[in-house]
Amino acid sequence: HANFWRNSDDYGLKRRVMVVNCNKIRVRNLSLSNTTVGVELWKTTDSEIIDNTISNEDYGIELYKSSNNTITNNNVSNSIYGIRLEDSCNNNTITNNSATNNGYGIGLDKSSNNTIANNSATNNGYGIGLDKSSNNTIANNSATNNGYGIGLDKSSNNTIANNSATNNGYGIGLDKSSNNTIANNNVSNNTDGILLHDSNNNIITNNNANSNNYYGIELYNSSNNTITNNANSNNYYGGIWLYYSCNNTIVNNNVLNNLFGIFLRGSSNNTIAKNNANSNNFYGIFSSDSSTNNKIYLNNFINNTDNVYSYNSNNIWNSTEKITYTYNGSEFEGYLGNYWDDYKERYPEAEEIDECGIWDTPYSIDSDADNHPLVKPWENYFELPENIFDTGVPVNPYPSISGTHNGTIKPNHTVIATKLYTYPCEGTGGHTEYARIWNKTWNATATWEGYASDWHNISFDKP
Repeated sequence: HANFWRNSDDYGLKRRVMVVNCNKIRVRNLSLSNTTVGVELWKTTDSEIIDNTISNEDYGIELYKSSNNTITNNNVSNSIYGIRLEDSCNNNTITNNSATNNGYGIGLDKSSNNTIANNSATNNGYGIGLDKSSNNTIANNSATNNGYGIGLDKSSNNTIANNSATNNGYGIGLDKSSNNTIANNNVSNNTDGILLHDSNNNIITNNNANSNNYYGIELYNSSNNTITNNANSNNYYGGIWLYYSCNNTIVNNNVLNNLFGIFLRGSSNNTIAKNNANSNNFYGIFSSDSSTNNKIYLNNFINNTDNVYSYNSNNIWNSTEKITYTYNGSEFEGYLGNYWDDYKERYPEAEEIDECGIWDTPYSIDSDADNHPLVKPWENYFELPENIFDTGVPVNPYPSISGTHNGTIKPNHTVIATKLYTYPCEGTGGHTEYARIWNKTWNATATWEGYASDWHNISFDKP
């Protein structure tokens, strides 16, 4: 079932390696060029394509209806498709490959639950592209000098995390794609850093869309997306742009040193809160072309050439419900607007209301107004809970934290733990008696059995 160095088949295509209906095949250390397809797997499972050099092909590496395979450490170049998985290729792993000067670097078509990680892609079209594919992970890749660095078309429930997308036409782009997560990526020197077109219900979080993108994050005709905790600075036109996009949530972003911080055109019913729009060269926030009913509150507008511009728009510039907040050590409940650093310059006679952190004069915004402008930046209205585990200086001295402490530790990248170490302190035994790792549906435990046999190691009851 494995044909090697085959020159042609019934379709008139030249192939170097073709594997059909096999499992546990290894294709390794080959140099392939000047044929239609370099390595092709049809309906093949549990196989490996590793350490090959392939160029001048229509397809460098192609998988069709093949699952649980590994493609790693290959150099694929000068092909129409460098690495392509199509038609129900599931649970494959594509890692540590170099895809250069192809029409498309690494592509998935109608394929699910695959991992694309630690690859380098520099190509003419897509560096990494998904078409009608779901539940895939794209992580820790470098996509440079492509048309699209990473692109999704009609694809859902995928994770794009910890990638670098630089010097592309579009860094990360979604078209007609929903329920995807774009997190912890570095996106710079692209036309659009992150672009959503006709795409809904996606999460864009903890990305750095910095330095010389034309647009940091742009939504076009896209709704119900969440944009949170992103850094958008030093982009040519703007940090966050919404064109004809509705019902999105934009929270806790930094938009600094752009022409426009936050830009709305024909966009309505969005929530824009707890953002810092500072030091932008034109406007901190710009609203035009019937952008209506956007809720804009608890934002900081500081050191912009102009803080706000509103034309043919009708928005809400403070919270629509009362918020409980702490200001200068006292607790209050009320409506909260935004912090405008030019407020006292515009309203020198204004006074603070009852030391509650709200000015008594609304901040005028064309035909709108912020009716509850903040005296200080919004961070001053919310005390962060103190969550410090301090072991103090015990008598023994065994460092310990008694009791059960529930909280959230959020790493900034994916962590794969393979070993758990105990480091002894001076004067202590330094052993671990019990360890447990679990989530809502899974549990693994390890118990120390004392100084018996190999007492240096304890084993979990699950891998």
